[in-house]
Amino acid sequence: MCSRDDVIVTARRMAVLGLVTGTLGNVSCRLGSRILITPSGLDYATMCPEDLVLLDLSGHVVEGDRPPSSEVRLHLTIYKDLSDVRAIVHTHSPQAVTAGDVKDELPAADSTVLRASVRVAPYRPPGTQELADLAVNLLVEHEANAVILERHGVVGVGRHLGEALEVCRDVERLAGNLR
Repeated sequence: MCSRDDVIVTARRMAVLGLVTGTLGNVSCRLGSRILITPSGLDYATMCPEDLVLLDLSGHVVEGDRPPSSEVRLHLTIYKDLSDVRAIVHTHSPQAVTAGDVKDELPAADSTVLRASVRVAPYRPPGTQELADLAVNLLVEHEANAVILERHGVVGVGRHLGEALEVCRDVERLAGNLR
């Protein structure tokens, strides 16, 4: 089970690792039939447990005064379609974004974390259901635990937040090795 503190620690770690800048990116975890997600536009360094948003799987706010991440559709769609996923980390990591602009997939041959090569979802506007559906289709079709969103970032999924973050870190590492 994940806690509010776990979400904040993961979000801050994502920033410290250089996988996001500013308020970009987002983190969530599944709590039974609900999800806990970072709010939109709030700096991770100042984020408090009460800033997080608790939603049901239909996207209705159960607890929280802030709007959920603008990528809430992406998170909800993944949780609905991939019942084994318990945590999602979405980064805007620079190497992976660059790789996604020039590659269709990132081989996972030297990774112990990635289950399959990381496919690149063609560009769709951020926050849209179309982007969410493309990402989920690639995750499902290739039995993957990561996808690169063209000109946008990386989505890593896992059984817990540490695993989802490690997936994103490894995608960034592999993308950086392409040079």
